[in-house]
Amino acid sequence: MRTSLDCLVCYMKQARSIGHLAEADAAAQRRLCDEAGRFVATVDAELSPPENAIALYAAFGRVLGSDDPFARVKQESNELALSLREEIRRKIEAADDPLRAAVRAAIGGNIIDYAAQHSFDAAQTMQDCFARDFVVDDYTALREAVSKAGQRVLYLCDNCGEIVFDCLLIEQLRRLGCQVTAAVRGGPIINDATLDDARLCGMDQLCPVISSGIACPGTPLALCSKEFRAQFQAAELIISKGMGNFETLSETAAPIYFLFTVKCGQVARHLTERLGLAPGSLKGGGEMALLRQRR
Repeated sequence: MRTSLDCLVCYMKQARSIGHLAEADAAAQRRLCDEAGRFVATVDAELSPPENAIALYAAFGRVLGSDDPFARVKQESNELALSLREEIRRKIEAADDPLRAAVRAAIGGNIIDYAAQHSFDAAQTMQDCFARDFVVDDYTALREAVSKAGQRVLYLCDNCGEIVFDCLLIEQLRRLGCQVTAAVRGGPIINDATLDDARLCGMDQLCPVISSGIACPGTPLALCSKEFRAQFQAAELIISKGMGNFETLSETAAPIYFLFTVKCGQVARHLTERLGLAPGSLKGGGEMALLRQRR
């Protein structure tokens, strides 16, 4: 995906959001808006929105004097998800198809996103996700793919909190014999998960966890580390969580399954055009999507 005019408006909104979340004073909030204004005036529209966000959030960090201004909300997200984990695990284990139930939980957890939206009810979403319809549903193909013994799976994580429910899906993948490696961000950006968050939720006890090598809210392969790119190339199946990973990998030829909640109009339009859906059939209002990469 390329950065659109709507993305520029979103970047400005993110300046206001981070100011509130960081409990910055009025002067700092004004500087955040000024930085966003300077940024949008020079943004590279040929890059994906997450790639452009690297420079934007670095500027925000300088204003706030922190390289991790979302640290508090990340901790709160992890704690909330951990408090729900056993209840969600029981629902998965009791389901007729535990893998599908775990997929639902992993996609439901993608609601925890402080870039695309600034208010959400994660606990209620996790209750509702087991009954909601998918706007795109390639589960049958995913089920067939993971049923092949010994599949090398690369699992691309997205946000804090959400990764707790990713662990529940990884548990199901391992029961099916998949060899899973998980990947998180190379450094703090927005509320995206890093190696510290993976350790906190016990993901490193389930499978090897690597970083992408870049602090970006997506996976721009050209900017990722050699180690990560080697894992990406070697994977027989890639599970990509979240909109940022979709935005950066939607044109990449690879065996990818995108699992995410559609939370913005630009992604909704891109998905609508890509799938040949009727205009306006996707609104970006939290629809659940499981999309197999079309080559």
